[in-house]
Amino acid sequence: EKQAMLAGEKVKQDGGAEHRGRFAFDAKATPFGDYDHAFISAVETRWYYYIDNNLVTPRAGKVICEFKLTNDGRITDMKIENNDVGEILGMFCRNAIEDNQRYPKWPDDMRRVIGSNSREIRFTFYYN
Repeated sequence: EKQAMLAGEKVKQDGGAEHRGRFAFDAKATPFGDYDHAFISAVETRWYYYIDNNLVTPRAGKVICEFKLTNDGRITDMKIENNDVGEILGMFCRNAIEDNQRYPKWPDDMRRVIGSNSREIRFTFYYN
């Protein structure tokens, strides 16, 4: 299992930091760091967009989303496995993943290595 931890820190001009949250990415390890990094960045950027542009005060807790990412870049079988922060903050997480339909197709060698038309992925979003 591979975990990428992303710290959500928005640095202000004065050098202080405002902490919004972070998330963890679980998927079977693949040598396709570039693809995964771009995928994670797209989700993370979207999640922070929701947090920053809604008048919802995040409460501490986490949301776990499990889904499949298909080789043609679609998200299927989305399930929220755990949510202890309420419906709206949970929806931010789900939407952050689903909004960017579609993601890029997998490179040929990635398809070969994964040996399947989809991968199971779990994102854990931590609200601080």
